[in-house]
Amino acid sequence: MHTKRITNHGRMVIPKEILDVFQLKEGDRVDITHDERRIIIEPHRQRYVCAVTGKVTNEAIRIGEAWISKEGLTEIIKYLNLS
Repeated sequence: MHTKRITNHGRMVIPKEILDVFQLKEGDRVDITHDERRIIIEPHRQRYVCAVTGKVTNEAIRIGEAWISKEGLTEIIKYLNLS
């Protein structure tokens, strides 16, 4: 466990050994969330909301301004086969 002090700007330093474990380097992004008892810092994972299913996904393709997941593409293919 590491104990760190938060600066007056709300900053703290993540120890190098933890950065190394998660292969994080300067300029990388992290996601910060919380639950009732903890602050949670995780490596950033790009997430998309599928325009077809409305579900959040880690993988999607962009078509125009919309993100479409594999599940969404499957739904589109099913729809087109019914036409």
